[in-house]
Amino acid sequence: MDRALNSDPVITADTEGRFQRWRNWIGFWLLGLCNNFAYVVMLSAAHDILQKQESQNTTTPAVLLADILPTLIIKFTAPFYIHKVPYGFRVLVCFLTAVVSFLMVSFSSTILMSITGVVFASISSGLGELSFLSLSVFFSRDVLSGWGSGTGAAGVAGAFLYSAFTQAGLTPQVTLWIMLVVPVILAVSYFFLLVFPPSFPQWRRHKVGHGPSRTASSQERRPLIEEETDTDEDSEPTQEEQDNCTGHALFLMTEDKHSRPLTFTEQLYIIKGLLKFIFPLSVVYFAEYFINQGLLELLYFPDSSLSHAEQYRWYQTLYQIGVFFSRTSLVCFKIRKIFLLSLLQCVNAVLLVFAVYYQFLHYPWVVFIIVLYEGLLGGAAYVNTFYFISKETAEREREFAMAAASVGDSLGIALSAAASFPEGLSSAWVPREPLPESLEVDTRQPQDMSAAKGGLVIFTANSNPSSRELGRRIAERLGVELGKVQVYQEANRETRVQIEESVRSKDVFIIQTVSKDVNTTIMELLIMVYACRTSCARNIIGVIPYFPYSKQCKMRKRGSIVSKLLASMMCKAGLTHLITMDLHQKEIQGFFNIPVDNLRASPFLLQYIQEEIPDYRNAVIVAKSPASAKRAQSFAERLRLGIAVIHGEAQDAESDLVDGRHSPPTVKNIGAIHPSLEIPLLIPKEKPPITVVGDVGGRIAIIVDDIIDDVDSFLAAAETLKERGAYKIFVMATHGILSSDAPQLIEESAIDEVVVTNTIPHEIQKLQCPKIKTVDISMILSEAIRRIHNGESMSYLFRNIGMDD
Repeated sequence: MDRALNSDPVITADTEGRFQRWRNWIGFWLLGLCNNFAYVVMLSAAHDILQKQESQNTTTPAVLLADILPTLIIKFTAPFYIHKVPYGFRVLVCFLTAVVSFLMVSFSSTILMSITGVVFASISSGLGELSFLSLSVFFSRDVLSGWGSGTGAAGVAGAFLYSAFTQAGLTPQVTLWIMLVVPVILAVSYFFLLVFPPSFPQWRRHKVGHGPSRTASSQERRPLIEEETDTDEDSEPTQEEQDNCTGHALFLMTEDKHSRPLTFTEQLYIIKGLLKFIFPLSVVYFAEYFINQGLLELLYFPDSSLSHAEQYRWYQTLYQIGVFFSRTSLVCFKIRKIFLLSLLQCVNAVLLVFAVYYQFLHYPWVVFIIVLYEGLLGGAAYVNTFYFISKETAEREREFAMAAASVGDSLGIALSAAASFPEGLSSAWVPREPLPESLEVDTRQPQDMSAAKGGLVIFTANSNPSSRELGRRIAERLGVELGKVQVYQEANRETRVQIEESVRSKDVFIIQTVSKDVNTTIMELLIMVYACRTSCARNIIGVIPYFPYSKQCKMRKRGSIVSKLLASMMCKAGLTHLITMDLHQKEIQGFFNIPVDNLRASPFLLQYIQEEIPDYRNAVIVAKSPASAKRAQSFAERLRLGIAVIHGEAQDAESDLVDGRHSPPTVKNIGAIHPSLEIPLLIPKEKPPITVVGDVGGRIAIIVDDIIDDVDSFLAAAETLKERGAYKIFVMATHGILSSDAPQLIEESAIDEVVVTNTIPHEIQKLQCPKIKTVDISMILSEAIRRIHNGESMSYLFRNIGMDD
């Protein structure tokens, strides 16, 4: 009985035994795993390394484009010429580009080098997917289920292994070196595991079209082709064959259909016939990655025991699990109507869009189920698309068709990336909520922002490079240019300021960070404020993340309250508003007769703890003195962790200074005093031995404070915590002054890491001590500037901040 041209091939013990079939299935499974592994791992590795280079603000879009565009370009162009390159050479290229990508990213010292490494990973993945899908036509069709299962496993294995290695203490560089074994497994699987037909063109070009070789004997080609061996090749095509063939190739069947390569016109006709597969697959992946790249970051449930970062990781994990199971499902059942899967995936996307906008989902497990379902739909669409292309495409067209259709998923991913860029999606709809129970930064731009930009000017002091860098980041977030101003010192050390653009009737924001030369910094600020005032600026707002002289806010002996003096000078110079961060004492706000917005850096430090400290759930928040217990309590309550307090000899000496301008005279120098006039005196303090209240044994100790300058008290606290059994010690502070030899002392101490914000420049200290890490707070400063300029309420930035915070 005649068999349809595109029916499943006859598999017999003579042509392909069960052992051989399993070898090929496992081989394609490993090829799928290894081919997609680098693609999955490379984004995380490159992002981590770039983060250590402090380049994440400018390189995240570049990394995404580097990971998507090369694959898309290869899949668009390669099917038309790749058949001229033997498969053996293709696999060697995939192997070499994957190795180069791992090495370049691991050894990267610049942004360009890291991006180039990601590009090589994308080339390896794109070329590999295109080639291995084409290769599957030379084997029985069940290898497609092995390939699909392997690609699904790559997401789970890649994410799990990378997280496991890095959380075990290995650096991203060492992790990538270990993962060099993956491209080696890919090459071994292809050259030593797969069982090729004797006629397979391993190292030579095809002598015929894109289908399997026709020079094979009858026994060799039965697993490869889709027609009976006794079919008359010169006979006219049957009606059933005509119904099953796709594209323009019908006329070729009447004139030696296997002897001539496909022409470009024929290839275009084949692509036209493949659109019924490519379009639904692209829609599925567009909706899928629109959800993953854009919506999931916005779905946060603050009442859950999971942090925002943990919820997002669970979203991605469940998605990868769903993809793995659905791509493996081809051995159990098959779905012909791919358009139904695309429709269901679009329903998922629309549902989550409304969930983000209207916030009607109140439980994270509902989103977990939707994300798992989303992964199942995406994986099923992928494997079933290529299975039915292989099944319903004429043999001569099949190799080209499999390669050409591989563009479907990459096209959907690229379009979704364009639609869900962070600056596009998250800022267009809703405020992103990066942290639980803490500050929430609204990144929405009002509709009249572009019109209002004309009345906004941002200045920084040219003499301070750190102010320029912070100002550049803020201006970039706001979409404006820095104002033109010249600030310099003359030969006699006098400061001169020259405003080089009109500020009349404008809102002027002056950003000034405090350098080592504090007094020069203050004079620059005062002169610049006064220059703007005399130039008829409407409002002059100082953005001073660290308020200098804030430690001198109380009377000490015969001293003065310098903070009050500085506040009076700023107001007298013409400042109309002040934006600062984590004042040493909140009461300093009372020294000003202008509005003062004292922002908090704790949300960013909390986010760092949640995302960068492995096993932070096993941590305890430590106050190095009773004076900082309130701050430690605030951190502990938000992270739902325990608290410990150190008191005794290791306390900060600042709290023990004598508060009085005169030492009391000794008794022997006083004459007889009437008993009724005797003044009772305080009993002198006597510090108890150092004590730690709270259990730190076997835990991570996180010391929190607002300023880290003289590090002696921090070093003493760290030694005490080590003696009490803490196995890792972190110090979190808003302002990293780090004077004198502080970096060297930290490097030689028991402290594992010091995390500070960029309110104060400390680039030199970071070079001296790699333990010092920086958290960028330009986001909240730019949001405060935007709200003040547009006359919006600032209360949004103080959400969930209590009186004691």
